[in-house]
Amino acid sequence: MVSSTTSEVATIQKIDQTLKVTGQMNVRKGAGVKYPKIGQIDQEIFVKATEFYKGWYKISHNGQTGWAPRKYLEKAPENYKEAGLVELTEKDGFIIDLRYATKKNFMEYRLYPKKAKALMTKSTAKKLKKANKLANKKGYKIKIWDAYRPISVQWAIWYKIQNHMYVSYPLEDSKHSKGVSVDVTLVDHKGKELKMPTKFDSFSEKAGRSYTENSKKAQQNVDLLTEIMLEAGFTSISSEWWHYDDPNVDFPTLDVPVK
Repeated sequence: MVSSTTSEVATIQKIDQTLKVTGQMNVRKGAGVKYPKIGQIDQEIFVKATEFYKGWYKISHNGQTGWAPRKYLEKAPENYKEAGLVELTEKDGFIIDLRYATKKNFMEYRLYPKKAKALMTKSTAKKLKKANKLANKKGYKIKIWDAYRPISVQWAIWYKIQNHMYVSYPLEDSKHSKGVSVDVTLVDHKGKELKMPTKFDSFSEKAGRSYTENSKKAQQNVDLLTEIMLEAGFTSISSEWWHYDDPNVDFPTLDVPVK
């Protein structure tokens, strides 16, 4: 829970905090149960708090502003280091091409800032470094298209797609938002991407692992990538050839900035 010594103070305290909802809670028009309900927020959602008064926070979420009790809120990490994430860069031997930091993605606008970092948990970073060493032995490098994804971005993507095959529902199984999923491909020694079944974020049956009409070269390349990632300790999913998960998922959902 969020600790505070201001619960007995009768004046409104101005604050600036990001809080995480720990259980489904009602949002009210004022600071107290006597005020009418104006909405409800599910657990694992992050909200912005601007005021505190007698055990109640004034919060904002998705354009809605109201008051919620402290018992359903806890302080959220403010940056990626505090959240326990680490950065991988091109100095680590990777090619970094975070598509959501550009307009070259299916959303057609930047979901991350231009200088976004490729972030993930330490265990996931360790596995990906191992995968890159395996790729290097075969004359290739791993290109990272996406890694840790703030839950607020996951919500934006979900509202656009709303298809469990390609986008995890944010309240249930967003491994990207835990920092344990990566979207990757292989490049050659010149940095050119190897031919794969589809482009990144191709939401079609052609991106699936059961698709049988790939060209011989594309199938060989995706099989090689899969072999490398599985040997490094990742697992794959059936609907997207580029997506891999670290089986260690015992990490919190996060909404810290990718910078």
